[in-house]
Amino acid sequence: MRRTNRFLPLALLFIVGCDSEAGPVPIEPTPAPAKSTFDPANCGTITGRVTWDGPKPFAPSFIYGVPKPDGSFDVRLIPNPNVPAIDDTSHAIAGAVVFLRKIDPAATKPWDHPPVRVEMQDRGIQVVQGDSRRRVGFVRRGDAVAMLSMEPAYHVLRARGSAYFSLAFPEPDQPLTRTFDKLGRVELSSGAGYYWASADLLVVDHPYYTVADRDGRFAFSQVPVGPVEVVAWLPGWDAVKQERDPETGLIFRQTYAPPLEIVRSISLELKRSAEVSFVFPTSSKP
Repeated sequence: MRRTNRFLPLALLFIVGCDSEAGPVPIEPTPAPAKSTFDPANCGTITGRVTWDGPKPFAPSFIYGVPKPDGSFDVRLIPNPNVPAIDDTSHAIAGAVVFLRKIDPAATKPWDHPPVRVEMQDRGIQVVQGDSRRRVGFVRRGDAVAMLSMEPAYHVLRARGSAYFSLAFPEPDQPLTRTFDKLGRVELSSGAGYYWASADLLVVDHPYYTVADRDGRFAFSQVPVGPVEVVAWLPGWDAVKQERDPETGLIFRQTYAPPLEIVRSISLELKRSAEVSFVFPTSSKP
């Protein structure tokens, strides 16, 4: 059945933001290797944990309105999609992105991440990669990503950062594909009024990217020995810029604060395991 045009969701958030923009892309621009020199006998392992220090960050839900048949609106709340998932007892941060930097791309192991699919549903954006559904996905440079809307109304997916485009989805369950050939962070958002919706694709050349589990733990196997940087990364969650429709005054787009990043430099030894810990501060503001 064909979808009809709809009202944009009523963005009734009453927070006034500043004019700062999103932070830099967290991917180093290394060229893709012409020939692999990966040697599994010349590797080690990196493990670690990501935690939070202090009270959880305050991240209010976003307010929006749903039109009712009588012309009024039903006001509802939706959680901030970028707020860190911090365990109350252990302070572990589930879903924190961890990756390796300053690593020889020719010496890395073969790519082992499943293909990525982006789904728009339940007024949000989800990245599906293998059995995981989360707000971030890892895309090998040059690979294609399938994108589709499962909303019962017209939708638009916006991409900004190392890729810049908008894709319209006038019908549900009709996937479109896009190939990503430039390294960096691709910030995904809604171009159809779901101003809070946010997700990321990290377009990369090597497979040493992961997310921390529910206990905040992560692990990398078959890492080439030598000096390397281990990076923990969280997207910003404070709304620092909001754009309103000049006719209705409703929010139709917003920008989140720059990401948080912690870097640890280590030297990995042959057939040894290095342990790296990350403790994040209590604010997403610089």
